[in-house]
Amino acid sequence: MILFKYLKAILLILACKFCFVSSDECVIQTSFEGTIEESRYSSNFEKCWKIIVPPGSFVQLSLESYTSFLDCPNSILKVTVLNRDEPFSFCPEESTGMSIIASDDVIINFVMNDDFHNFDSAFKMRYKIESLCTKKNSFKCSNNMCIPESRVCDGVQHCLDGTDEIGCGNGVFVIQGSNESREIATKWFKNKWSYSSGWQENTHRGIIAWYLATERNDTDVEEKLMVKQLEAETLASLLRNESSPLTVNQVSMFVNALTVSCRDPRNFHGFDLVKILKQQTEVSSLTSHPTSYLALCNAGESLPINATTELSKILNSDSEYPFLLDLKAATVMALSCLRHSSEDISNIPFPQTDFENTIERFKALQKDDGSFGNIYTSAIVTQALLSAAQESSKDWNLNTAVNHIMKHLNSSNVDFLATYLTLPILNGKALSDIRNTNCSGAFKQKYQGISVEGVKNKLGPKMRVQYSLYVGDEKDIIHTIWLRVPENITVYEVMQLAQVADNKYKFQWKKMGEKLYIYDIDNITNDFENGQFWLLYLGQNKESMTHLTESPDKVTLKDGSQIIMWYKRAHI
Repeated sequence: MILFKYLKAILLILACKFCFVSSDECVIQTSFEGTIEESRYSSNFEKCWKIIVPPGSFVQLSLESYTSFLDCPNSILKVTVLNRDEPFSFCPEESTGMSIIASDDVIINFVMNDDFHNFDSAFKMRYKIESLCTKKNSFKCSNNMCIPESRVCDGVQHCLDGTDEIGCGNGVFVIQGSNESREIATKWFKNKWSYSSGWQENTHRGIIAWYLATERNDTDVEEKLMVKQLEAETLASLLRNESSPLTVNQVSMFVNALTVSCRDPRNFHGFDLVKILKQQTEVSSLTSHPTSYLALCNAGESLPINATTELSKILNSDSEYPFLLDLKAATVMALSCLRHSSEDISNIPFPQTDFENTIERFKALQKDDGSFGNIYTSAIVTQALLSAAQESSKDWNLNTAVNHIMKHLNSSNVDFLATYLTLPILNGKALSDIRNTNCSGAFKQKYQGISVEGVKNKLGPKMRVQYSLYVGDEKDIIHTIWLRVPENITVYEVMQLAQVADNKYKFQWKKMGEKLYIYDIDNITNDFENGQFWLLYLGQNKESMTHLTESPDKVTLKDGSQIIMWYKRAHI
């Protein structure tokens, strides 16, 4: 009997491949907006509708309702877009609310098929034809189809090629090839370093780029040597200061390098580099102030009361110097640091209008290839936009900017300065992120694997939790593990314990702002092209499962909690 049911289902599926009505027999929809609906009580029924989409236009279809006594394949709705190989298939109940956007003619096939019984089936679909890109706030796909800008980066692929979701989510990290390019560039950068002399006269820059592009490892012997080389180079430069005076820009770089390597620039072998920098800034030219103010802000130092006035003067300058764009980008980074600093800046007027206008002008300068000029200017401007929290903004193209940078890094023209400026970008950072350097050691203890033993050895009551991995929208693969853990444990700590117990739970993460971004589990990586990502669900049973967007290290568990990391399509 069971075998008979399976054979029947297979025959129905095969039959449905040939049962759709020819497009020549379809009902032609002539209006630019309307409703297509059908309600039947039958055992065998088929009908189709054809929507003609004029050149330079697109149609949006929304399935408002679809109910049926029998499910797929006995009752099925298929939408075929001409010039597209595979049709879209909709099944009763589960497909309600889904939409399609197409720039070619569309055929809608409604089929009911059962050899033994009549049954009820009904659907209702609305459609609307609009001109391409005639509306304000529209987004142009690479095939010239346009969609509302509000649908860009909404977690659903509306452009046929997925360009509306490229560069979304977590910015740089979801851009294809960015991780590989960062690894290649980091290796190239490391090859320029030597055990005897570091990066020579560029050691301060080398340290800055290294720590902005990689994860800190204070136990690594080579990293310790890098910092010692920085200390030697800094001290030698200070001792030579009388015969070969340091410029304000050089002092700025030393302050940044010491700050990012967790060395105190205020008490460096008896030298107060922050004080030296402030004194030199007072008597230096205006063009050096963006970098010096950025370094002072990164070091947590208060700025002069007239600092923002001077920085505004640079933003509003109409000088014809070709390097002015670089200075303005450094100015934006200094202001971004100031705006996000924990210091109370209520007594310093912030030039919000000038700041925002400059950012908009930067975006308008972006070329079709993603650049803003030469590779150095392109890197500085991209850093400025990242520092100003424009990573997810839709009025410039982060994807093409990063791809332009990666293309240069993979060319024979790559040099030290370009790599120094571009490496932080591939890690989603800018020079203004030096201020966020964590030197407490708490971060390492909290997030690295050594904390696992600490979790295991926690005193107090224990509880049991369940941790599962689901792979695929239909749960094609399921792995589950039960763990006995201390009370008040977090999801992140359970994930750590699980990967120690079983390699299939091994995961990779990145700290993005205040959240941990889980992007790979068991070598299955978030895939923006397929629209599949690792999502966190939590509950006490299947009925109470809830999707959470909180950081896994902020979610505390109860006895009997069930954790699911589900690799599936995301809908925002």
